[in-house]
Amino acid sequence: MREQILVDREQQEAMRGRVREAIAGGETYDEIRKALKDLGFQAKEDNPALGLWENPEHELFVMVHMDPQTGRLRDSDVRTFEETEGDE
Repeated sequence: MREQILVDREQQEAMRGRVREAIAGGETYDEIRKALKDLGFQAKEDNPALGLWENPEHELFVMVHMDPQTGRLRDSDVRTFEETEGDE
């Protein structure tokens, strides 16, 4: 069982917005990777086919899926740790 950390929900939502903007502004996976690292995210799976990133401070997970043929973003999702608990 992981340690419970109190997260300010307003800060969490603000970070979620910054992540969405960073992903939308990224032309390539390398640009998205750099933006996520700059926002304090750590890769759990650093792969353009399915990149999984987390930020424990804001309790956020990010999924990035790039199209292998075009190299462009196919899909992404930003969720709180709480939202992903039911998916495990």
